[in-house]
Amino acid sequence: MKWQPIIAGVDGSPESLRAAALAWRVARAADTRCVLVHAVPEVWAPGGLAPLVNSQDIFVRLVSELRHLLDRDLGAEIPASVRESLIARPGRPGVVLDQVAREQGAELIVVGARHHGALARGLGGSTAHYLVRTSAAPVFVVGASSHAPRRILVATDLFGAAGPTLSTANRYAGLFGAQLGVVHIVEPAKYPTVVPLSLDEGVVEEHARAEFERLVELELPNLSAESRIVRRGRAHEEIAEEVAASKADLLVVGSHGRGWIDRLLIGSTTERLLNRLPTSLLVVPISKPAARRTVTQASGRREGMVVI
Repeated sequence: MKWQPIIAGVDGSPESLRAAALAWRVARAADTRCVLVHAVPEVWAPGGLAPLVNSQDIFVRLVSELRHLLDRDLGAEIPASVRESLIARPGRPGVVLDQVAREQGAELIVVGARHHGALARGLGGSTAHYLVRTSAAPVFVVGASSHAPRRILVATDLFGAAGPTLSTANRYAGLFGAQLGVVHIVEPAKYPTVVPLSLDEGVVEEHARAEFERLVELELPNLSAESRIVRRGRAHEEIAEEVAASKADLLVVGSHGRGWIDRLLIGSTTERLLNRLPTSLLVVPISKPAARRTVTQASGRREGMVVI
């Protein structure tokens, strides 16, 4: 399957420079285009007064400064043709990146990791959080290293996100010749009032392990037994521990795109992983209709199983 363009958000920060370098490595390995995108902050005059200088002048100056920085810091890594084709638009970074990605039919959006407080994240203050919630393309949040991944861990549920998440992780493992491992977390029942009091958690875990093996055998039949891991506990905590244990430099998860009220009140595994970012994170969007159909079919056996 031919790879589509890879989009990278750049703003001059060290995090965004790592994102650009990683995006170029992905694009080069996939033999596709790398497109650098810069969202220029919109300048507003205080108190509604007319700005002292023309906003277009500010836009041109800021873009020129960024081009100079890219030439200086990434000139040895990213070809001039990629740097010179930088797309710069005014607006919020997440909105601009999502817009350009849709126009380009992008395969992937790559951004640097930024750490924000809980309130800022809840109000959409992180570009990565915004894109994970809205983008139709997978989002790659680059951690401390821009090197191509060598050990990839994919965390999967047993429902709608499983197939697309596993196939995407396998595709990137093949692209980079990386080792691949799969982990599933069996969580305690989240809503005890609707769980039968006689529920045997051992039976739940046994069923989850059997379903996990069936799923992996279907999607990744050549994956070794040592690379198939089942853990019990809180999903984001156990996934982070497995990342550390396996020394994974890329974690792949699927996201169902919950509504903002759900995220604000109880969060999601993907959002919690973004907040603590145990390593670089690749988030695969899962369409809502597919997720609803799968969950409905499995509604009788959903207790105790993690949904990313």
